[in-house]
Amino acid sequence: MGITRVLVLALRTLRRNRLRSLFMMLGVTVGIASLTALASVGEATKQETMRRFKRMLGTFDVVIINPGASTTRGMPSVATVPPVLKQEDADAIAREVSLVRQVATMQFAVDVDVKYRDRTVSPSIIGVSPNWTEVRGEDIAYGAGITEEDNASLARVAVIGEDVRKALFPAEDPLGKQIRIADVPFQVKGVLAPRGVGPGGSSMDNNLVIPVSTASRRLFNRDYFTGMMAQLEDPAQAERAIADITALLRERHGIVPPAEDDFFVTSPQAQVDRITDVGSTLSKVLVGVAVIATLIGGTVIMSLMLIAVSERRREIGVRRAVGASRGDIMRQFLAEAAVVSFAGGLLGIIVGLAGAAVAAAITRLPPAILWEVIVGSAALSAVIGLVFGLQPAWRAANVDPIEALRS
Repeated sequence: MGITRVLVLALRTLRRNRLRSLFMMLGVTVGIASLTALASVGEATKQETMRRFKRMLGTFDVVIINPGASTTRGMPSVATVPPVLKQEDADAIAREVSLVRQVATMQFAVDVDVKYRDRTVSPSIIGVSPNWTEVRGEDIAYGAGITEEDNASLARVAVIGEDVRKALFPAEDPLGKQIRIADVPFQVKGVLAPRGVGPGGSSMDNNLVIPVSTASRRLFNRDYFTGMMAQLEDPAQAERAIADITALLRERHGIVPPAEDDFFVTSPQAQVDRITDVGSTLSKVLVGVAVIATLIGGTVIMSLMLIAVSERRREIGVRRAVGASRGDIMRQFLAEAAVVSFAGGLLGIIVGLAGAAVAAAITRLPPAILWEVIVGSAALSAVIGLVFGLQPAWRAANVDPIEALRS
């Protein structure tokens, strides 16, 4: 008996027993829907986490050097960090660590009033070296960024973030306007491109950037940095670069074990990997639960089909009497199990994608469709039908036709 004939007989039988077919489908539908939805939501969460870290850090080809021990808490600023990272350290890292392309330096301060006419805001003030924009991957929306000339001349110029622009210049062009930072006059020379919301949910655009030399000598009167960013020649060598930088700074700062380092070096990519690994582990656990639910759906198919074999003994006997072989009977029952499971899988994929879309809308995550999961789910549902339909099909094929006709 050909495959087309087998499928026609299977569909006819399933239509004749709609309620039983529905119950067989439901178990697989629930499992596949859960699998599809969880995989989609997990991928969307991972992608959004990566996007937010990218907005916060700008790039992943750097390592970050911060003052203080690695257990230091809170946002670093010129008022809270130890004075251990100096320009000489940055120069030494750029000169002596072969894996480092260039080093950007920063002075960070908060709770500093910035005024323009009768408007006042308190953004994050960041003194930066001229290469900060390149190292961090920042873009200038319009105007210009901090230059070597600005830094060399201690220029009182500022590049403002989008939030600062909206607060101080809601209806006018900020370029060339004079603002006052802690009552020191600065001229706005550029506006940073918007970055949006960071991983912690806070705005990445409430910043104001000035030359690091100006911040150090004309504003904060401090010659140490709150952080440095070392851009790497090869991001894959981040761990080695961290070891080289750590060894160099220990030597420069006279730190001998077991004394604690007065700085710590981190890799943004490693931090992102740790966070996404935690999310991936949770996703794998949830996907495992969904697969178990799908397998339970398979046992439902097997149980109901075993019952159906008992109810259809006379039908099996008649088919055997008119010439059907054991193989024909087995193929028919396998086809019924595969068709109902595959149909349940397709319905589960549709329900899962709809659920993922609803979850994405509620959590404001961008929807993510994993085609490999969809194809895999469809294949899994068909395999479930074949595997769990094997026992009922074998039992049906071994029904004694004479005893079946007498029943």
